[in-house]
Amino acid sequence: MIQNNRLHLPKPFMVAVDDVGWMNGGSLSETGGPWRIGFERKMNVRDYHPFVEIGKAVGVRFQTLFVLAEMDRLNILKNYPTATQEGKKRDNSDNIAPMQFEIMNYVKNNANHIEFGLHGVGHEHWENGKRTRAEWYDMENDKPWPEEDLHAHVKAYKEILSQYGLSEENGHSFPESFVPCAWAYYWNPNGEYSTGKVVQKYGVKFINTWFEMIPELNPPIEFGGGFDHGTLVVNRYNYGNDWYMAGTTPTKPLKEFKSFVIESHWSNWLATDYFLQKEVNKKWIEFLTGIQKSKTHYLAKNSEQFFSQWLYMKFAKTITGADNKLIIDNSNMPDEAYEFDLLNTLVLRIKLEKGTHISEANIDGISPASYYEDEGWGFLYFPRPEKKKYEVNYRIGKNYPKEYIYHSGTYNVYSFLHQGNKIIIEIKVYGTDILEIVADRPKRVISSNKNLQVVSKSYDDSKRLLKLTLRAHDIQGEKGIIKLIF
Repeated sequence: MIQNNRLHLPKPFMVAVDDVGWMNGGSLSETGGPWRIGFERKMNVRDYHPFVEIGKAVGVRFQTLFVLAEMDRLNILKNYPTATQEGKKRDNSDNIAPMQFEIMNYVKNNANHIEFGLHGVGHEHWENGKRTRAEWYDMENDKPWPEEDLHAHVKAYKEILSQYGLSEENGHSFPESFVPCAWAYYWNPNGEYSTGKVVQKYGVKFINTWFEMIPELNPPIEFGGGFDHGTLVVNRYNYGNDWYMAGTTPTKPLKEFKSFVIESHWSNWLATDYFLQKEVNKKWIEFLTGIQKSKTHYLAKNSEQFFSQWLYMKFAKTITGADNKLIIDNSNMPDEAYEFDLLNTLVLRIKLEKGTHISEANIDGISPASYYEDEGWGFLYFPRPEKKKYEVNYRIGKNYPKEYIYHSGTYNVYSFLHQGNKIIIEIKVYGTDILEIVADRPKRVISSNKNLQVVSKSYDDSKRLLKLTLRAHDIQGEKGIIKLIF
């Protein structure tokens, strides 16, 4: 049982949002087409605003999973007949409009709160106009689609992304997160071919799905997840907000959640009319704030941080030592977590009395990468530990640490090191975000990555607070070293 007045390893929490990207909301299921989202209207850029508005309120970058068939401006899907109901006769002309660019630019410019994840091209699989569930695995007949078909769908997805400049040639990576449409996932980690093996080749690292939908493949339901050819696949559930339910949060209480990642769909985040959207936003903010307040879970800042903490929850052991000490045994962390770069910062948390803070902390003498406080909790983000035991020492006091990053944004800080006349910060930034650093006033600020720009900086002498506005080019985030020279 977690002692909340002691430093502990909290359970991460994440919401996945499926079926984003349709230009039309109405279902075509009765005529053999895709279900889409259950809204009988055209979608537009305002339908993406809730992710940013709610994300700003709770400090989260939401994993949104895109279906791109109706974003195709060049009708390239004629060349990929299994991706749409019309096959070789596919014509997307009715959807081609300036609004598509407005949407994609909005998503790109707000990448600090909207993660562009892979869901599918047309969501299902069609042969001669006949629909089979679903795009990435044949659930109706319990068999995989030909491997070349999956590669073709990924290629089509990339071609549509390139129509909006979101290509490797323009400095943009393929999505790191993936949710298979209709949970149709070919789990086969020990075989020559699996869904994970295909998408991993293009850059996918993090996958979540509903394992109970593929029992014939014996996925690790009890364990909650596992590795599949360099990807990490985690189980998930739906807790009462079905795919067509407008403006609906999960209805079951947190104590009944069987997984750390929960399912939602685009319709769950939208009101039936725009004048009602503020109430829907409020509902989601209250739900997510309740998670952050809980004694067991916390809101992961982004997908990378969520999956990393999931690994620590599964494989690391913590032992409460003497006062202000915690032993962390990370010896059993699987090699795959390091080999495929699936493991990053370790999050520890403690309940704080009013007016108190974690004044000092280290893990084997190494400083935290960043620090954060929210809903009465103090959070420490430590650099990735190796496969061994560590001792964490900390002190609760009236003062904040002397020097630290306040982790208010949705970026990932991997390390914070003061060496001589420099502070060296290793970081990954999504979109445009503000990095808050408590330290002396620097003479210069340098970024090691030209695609991770320091847009502006300000310094408050009374608070010793440096604020850096950082802008990442890659829609999937930019890694770099930020140096403060004194």
